[in-house]
Amino acid sequence: MSVRTSEQLLHDRVNLARLVRRLEKSVASEQLASNNNTGNEIAWVKSQGTVQKVKFARKLLKRVELYDDHSSPTVLNYEDIKNSLNRLDVLVNEYNKRVAPKPQRPEPILPTIPTPEEQPASSALPMSHPKELDLSLIPSDTNVSTVISPEDLLLSPLDSTPLSLEDDGLLSSLPSSLPSSRLPLSTGATQGGSTGSAAAPAFLQNSQALQEELSAQLAQMATQLKNNTLHFASSLDKDKSILGEAQEKLERNLDVMTKERTRLRDHSSKSWGTTWITILSLLVVLIGFFLTFSVIRLT
Repeated sequence: MSVRTSEQLLHDRVNLARLVRRLEKSVASEQLASNNNTGNEIAWVKSQGTVQKVKFARKLLKRVELYDDHSSPTVLNYEDIKNSLNRLDVLVNEYNKRVAPKPQRPEPILPTIPTPEEQPASSALPMSHPKELDLSLIPSDTNVSTVISPEDLLLSPLDSTPLSLEDDGLLSSLPSSLPSSRLPLSTGATQGGSTGSAAAPAFLQNSQALQEELSAQLAQMATQLKNNTLHFASSLDKDKSILGEAQEKLERNLDVMTKERTRLRDHSSKSWGTTWITILSLLVVLIGFFLTFSVIRLT
């Protein structure tokens, strides 16, 4: 919770007093016009705004009570303000209930739906008398002399009488039809054999050409792989020579850096020695000067 300053507390007190006075005036004016605004939506919206203002006033009162130290000379009478807010809340709620719009039911959808049209009885198919079908729709056989009744169509295959080959003359017609049916088979077999013998050399030629093409491609791939191997070998030799030169340069640089490091170490040791000698000489000279000066001053 943030600490509020005295200036903010003063603003809150002033705003609370003004807000309570405005709410009392607005509620009084709404009560005067409440008889004419029954069921008015605009009045209901305004009453909702007044309810929100009352809630804000309660929140502002709690904030002022929390941060107020009750030591200032302009302390508000918080109990009177609470009573005023409670009275305003009751009046606003009653007014809100009085001017609230009455809920209206939506118009029913059922009367707007058109009634379904009944189909005429003449358009429906007659479902009675199924046996009165037209028998002319059934295909007739030239060899059958009698018309089959609808009851005979429902018989099982075992109940039906088998046809005799002697009565129909099928045995006499079979031998005459066999030779004519064998001729196309023999001619078809000879044609199939000739086409098969002609297609065999063409298949062999195609397979041989395919093998030659594949062998040529394999030879080309082998040559390309050999060239790639030679190129990679030459590239590795070049890279090896470059790496050797770089190694030699690094070794020379290492030797030079080692020598320079040794020389700098010796130089630093010598410089420190001369520095200390110089400092000690200066100290001896200063001590001698002070001793001489003190002896002269005392004598």
